Amino acid sequence: MSSKDILSVIIEGVNTNPTVSKEIASWEKIIQFKLSDSPPYYVHVSQGKFVLEDGEKTPAAATISAADAVLTEIFTGAIDPVKAFLQGKVKISGDIFGAQKLTGIISKARK
Repeated sequence: MSSKDILSVIIEGVNTNPTVSKEIASWEKIIQFKLSDSPPYYVHVSQGKFVLEDGEKTPAAATISAADAVLTEIFTGAIDPVKAFLQGKVKISGDIFGAQKLTGIISKARK
């Protein structure tokens, strides 16, 4: 499965979780994913819901750049996102705290 496929499944869980929806109710962001080996995609967070779309959307609050395999490991919990960032496997431009919040929500949804 690609990172986008895994994220799609996670987003389904997030969008049906009232606790998470409440946590992100006032969050209005676009997080762009640029993959070195696959087409780009983005997550639009609005009104307590996540929407996953193909392509690029500007302006994005944050852009996360990595290989598809690295994002797959992050989304499945096989690698810590902060560790991947510190090792240079992931690059983040823009709102790093927004990107960090997104990974925190993904971690909650996996549990």
